[in-house]
Amino acid sequence: MAKKYDTTDAADVERKLASKCSRTLLALPIAALGLLAWQTTAMAAAPVAAAASQTAENAGQATQQEAGKAEAQQPQGLPVEPVKAAETESAKTPSAKTVPTAAEPAAKKAEPRKNLEVQLEYLEGRFFKKRDVDLYNVHVYRQYKELGALSLHYGLTFERATGNTTEDDIWRDAEAVGFGPSYMMRWTKHISGKLDGSIDGSGSLLVYNHAHPGNGRAYGFLWRIGPRLTYHYTNRDALSLAYLFHHSSNGMSTHNPGYNGVGFSLGFTHWY
Repeated sequence: MAKKYDTTDAADVERKLASKCSRTLLALPIAALGLLAWQTTAMAAAPVAAAASQTAENAGQATQQEAGKAEAQQPQGLPVEPVKAAETESAKTPSAKTVPTAAEPAAKKAEPRKNLEVQLEYLEGRFFKKRDVDLYNVHVYRQYKELGALSLHYGLTFERATGNTTEDDIWRDAEAVGFGPSYMMRWTKHISGKLDGSIDGSGSLLVYNHAHPGNGRAYGFLWRIGPRLTYHYTNRDALSLAYLFHHSSNGMSTHNPGYNGVGFSLGFTHWY
């Protein structure tokens, strides 16, 4: 009697084997791709890790070198005190003294220095044949304002007048003493080094001890103008020399024997 085989079971076994083979063949490429990706990532990360390790090593060496320098600079026998974090923060944060308050502006303009100037001068009577009057004057000024090259000064004038007049062929004494307030304007230009040049213009109101000059009145005006050279021999002191023209008059239409003159003025200025 011939044996019969179950062909259905054999076909199922073949299909299962084929399915397992196909899954195995599919898994191999996926595993190969995963291995390749892992290897690529590891190779890319290796230089970065090496660079980070090298940087950390260099930083450690630099810190050790700085510590060695600090120890070398520290005097022997004295301990090295570490810098405190609080001191570092206080160094970064401005102190209360450096922070401007509301009442104190952040940037203050430097106030101009005050000064005191004394001028000694001799003015010789000129331009009038019958009015021969010479003046010996002392002026004291204080600068109170500066407008660019222009400075303003106020002060006092003391005057000693000598000479005479011969108006109407009558000889009259012109000696007198005068005193009064004065005002001066000065335009200054720096020349070079410690030398300045200026133009001075001033006016003084004087009260005399008697009528001056003869046949005049007991008051008058003194006007002066001329160039001046100033030498600053220190930061606070200066000497100056001026050549001035002057006119003296009481400003009235009658009893007004005015007179003119020229002369030199020697000045000393001190800033404080």
